[in-house]
Amino acid sequence: MSGVRTFRPITPAELAWRTELGAGDPDYVELWWLDAALDNGWQVGIGLYRSRPYDGGRPAVTVNLLRPGHGFLEEHAGFDAFEPYPFGGRWGPDTELVGEVSGDGEPAAFRISLAVGRIRLSLDARVVCAGVKFTTASPGFTHHRPETGTAVGWWPVAPRADATGWIAVDGERVEVTARVHAEKQLSSLPLAGARQARSAQSVWTWGHFTCGDYTGVWTDSAASAQLGHRHFSPFLLYRDAEPVLHTFAFASSVERFVVEPATGLPRPAVVTLRAFDGGREFFARLTGGRVSDQFELDGTPGAFYCRQVGAVEAELRGWGRVARMAGEVVHEWGTQAGNFPFAVPERSAT
Repeated sequence: MSGVRTFRPITPAELAWRTELGAGDPDYVELWWLDAALDNGWQVGIGLYRSRPYDGGRPAVTVNLLRPGHGFLEEHAGFDAFEPYPFGGRWGPDTELVGEVSGDGEPAAFRISLAVGRIRLSLDARVVCAGVKFTTASPGFTHHRPETGTAVGWWPVAPRADATGWIAVDGERVEVTARVHAEKQLSSLPLAGARQARSAQSVWTWGHFTCGDYTGVWTDSAASAQLGHRHFSPFLLYRDAEPVLHTFAFASSVERFVVEPATGLPRPAVVTLRAFDGGREFFARLTGGRVSDQFELDGTPGAFYCRQVGAVEAELRGWGRVARMAGEVVHEWGTQAGNFPFAVPERSAT
């Protein structure tokens, strides 16, 4: 990576698809990911892929829907027709992400419409918390080696956006308002995967939360042994549109694991977050998770992934004052095989 590690506003260079990367590589991944918390209690996760390894490097769209009182619903479609936009793209005839930038080139608004399987959706969103990159370089890759073509990027483009629209399941349409998180990701290096493999993410946590006027986003991502187990650990806390704490002095810890009965796989039951920036310290506990997606990565035994929706309780301390907050969090944990050799899926033990 060229440039200096720091926090800078997102630019059009990060919003654009990096079509110079991943040519002919079925393991390359590049996508937009959106989480939407709807006012009826539903949670929607949307993956918009230019290249998806599970589809042999083809464009694809996945939609995950978590509804109180209903089973988890996941819909997926691969596409031959994909049109890249400077901020978004089109997948087939019915799925499109169209973004707008401000006069300064920062994300200002976006529209998402899709029709995948049993789910149709349309949301118009206004960005509240403008996004960030983590270097002075442009485009701001997390890791980049032009001489080898390796690149990793993670950009929270809109940690919080307010949206209105509708969602339909099996043709039954519901008008909604929503709180949306949107980000862009890419990697030419494997994410988790096989035991002792070279990986950009050997073990990690990631997430975002809202607590009233506060919005937080983070990752604590450790590379594999070949890359020195180095951590990439940015944390940002906004109040309304303004960042109030941003730091790389951050750690996320899984305090307790449980085995999810439906899958027989391990997942975090309690996660803590701690960040320090000058005279301010942030601490949070994540509990009460409801699984929204869980599986063995690439079908590899021992390579675990879990995404949850749960509760967050937090406090921000500084200058002798304490601000306490509570709200909702979306977070994930993942690991490549071999990091938890004692965590054998229950179904494999019989």
